[in-house]
Amino acid sequence: MTSRLLAYRPEMELPDAPGMLPLREDALALAAQLLELQGPAQFDAFLAHQLDATAAGQQVRGTPLEGPLRQLLGKVVAPLLPLHGGSPQALKRRAAAIFGMELEGLSPEDKEFELARQVVHLIDAVNSALVQDGVLGARAPRTRVDTALLQVARRVAPGLLRQAAQTPGRDAGHWRREGGHIVVLDC
Repeated sequence: MTSRLLAYRPEMELPDAPGMLPLREDALALAAQLLELQGPAQFDAFLAHQLDATAAGQQVRGTPLEGPLRQLLGKVVAPLLPLHGGSPQALKRRAAAIFGMELEGLSPEDKEFELARQVVHLIDAVNSALVQDGVLGARAPRTRVDTALLQVARRVAPGLLRQAAQTPGRDAGHWRREGGHIVVLDC
């Protein structure tokens, strides 16, 4: 071997704030726990566990943001549950539609697990966005949670935004002006 190959030391890209994202093993364990859920009724307990398991979640836990966060994530994730069982084609369509994932060539179990990993990542990314915004802020908690989910969905789950836009009966909505910004509610 040449000394050039032995001297190679790649640069690692780490998150800006240490401890904001779960460890890879923790994220995998949370995805496995999410797969064990039998339906939407068990999701609230899972979400409480995930809030305790990550640094960002621990900062959100017990604040006025926790209630709106649980309510909104319950609405978003409940239609996906249970992640296991059902038709592999339906699972593939859901993953592709929401997360922009291509699951071709994976076994049904791997497809389910990849979808669970993306859901865990979505939840943690929303928690991280809330923490970066500051746990205590001037805006209403529901508005802050809505804004965080919209920002994260643009990157992580663009299909959520498309589904919300295509939902029938959503031609009207509520909005309010906050300073120089318009905040859209109930989207």
